[in-house]
Amino acid sequence: MSIRWQKVRGGFTLVELLVVISIIGVLAALLLPSLAAARASANASASISNMSGFGRGFTIYASQNDGKMCSAAFDHNRDGDIRQVGWVADLIDLKVSVPGQALDAGSRNKISEKVGDYMGATGNSAKEVDDSTPGPWPAGTGFSHTGETYFGGDQKAKEVWQNGYNTNYATTWHFSRGDPTAVDGYASNKKLPVDGDGPLSENHLAQGLTSAARVALMGPARAGDGLDALVGPGNTANSPATGYGAVAQIMNDFAGQQIVKVNDLLVESFNDGMNVPFEDTTLGGANGKKVHEFGDIEPLHQPKDNTGGGGYAPVLFADGHVEKIADTVAYNGTSTGALYDGFIGNGVARDGNGKITAVAIDGPSYQEITDKIWIKRLRNRQSAAGSVNEQ
Repeated sequence: MSIRWQKVRGGFTLVELLVVISIIGVLAALLLPSLAAARASANASASISNMSGFGRGFTIYASQNDGKMCSAAFDHNRDGDIRQVGWVADLIDLKVSVPGQALDAGSRNKISEKVGDYMGATGNSAKEVDDSTPGPWPAGTGFSHTGETYFGGDQKAKEVWQNGYNTNYATTWHFSRGDPTAVDGYASNKKLPVDGDGPLSENHLAQGLTSAARVALMGPARAGDGLDALVGPGNTANSPATGYGAVAQIMNDFAGQQIVKVNDLLVESFNDGMNVPFEDTTLGGANGKKVHEFGDIEPLHQPKDNTGGGGYAPVLFADGHVEKIADTVAYNGTSTGALYDGFIGNGVARDGNGKITAVAIDGPSYQEITDKIWIKRLRNRQSAAGSVNEQ
């Protein structure tokens, strides 16, 4: 009887192990960009789906409310109790969508500045610091219309947050306010309901100078200006006189969970009105003429440069379709490379450090959106007999 011995092979050699690791590294390097691109594409698709759902809700709301597409902007201080008025409340009441759960996933910033307002975490007052006309709250109410006490205590406050009264989409002036009531278009720092003849309605569209397919309603929101948007530490709202920012502890206590961290940024709620100079006569402008700006809608999806510029914003229009509006205008700072200005429809001038010094409509910024978004009044301004209507 003979015994046949078999040679038993040991584990991988060091060389073999290094070869396998190298192959895995190469495959990972090849796959990661594809995975990142797929994730970015999925985020954009989800944003388009969110806004398509909102659009269906606005159509339903209009059918039940004399053609108005929403009740107001999402702005607790200017427009009133966010549980009762504003497009966010409209969609929640209709059970069409919960905006606080239908966020733009591509944005790093998830919380609206107006959430900080109604939670009592900012220095904004019932009577807007930049407006001479009072808002919806009775004179002398101060901050008593904000915070846990106003909403009925700790548990009721948590329910407000949990029920989805939040968004990181910014609406347009056309949607939130209609046309400006000021004779010369947009009066600086006037953003109350009385400063517009809106919100947008079927009458605006039926009597309008353009089609519903060109009237933009909303898109991904840009972070707010300066200390308005900065989440600060502590539990006491800062004073408007020294600059103010949402305060982390107040907001997290109100929500009953961590929704912000110190140095997070909050996003804008709606765009300013006819605030952008449009003086290029070759494009139909005139001295002193102004058009709507869209600076609070950020083209943040799939940026092309290292400043975050060159991307696109999915934008919802009044006819219900969502379209990708690209940032195509060059950045004019001193940085090198193919850079974009990071805005749609706003010509932005910058200094050598990249700080924005002026906003105006010029040739490139006009061409960026003119075929897609209406930037003028929706309707001719009504004027006295014998005078000229002004767009």
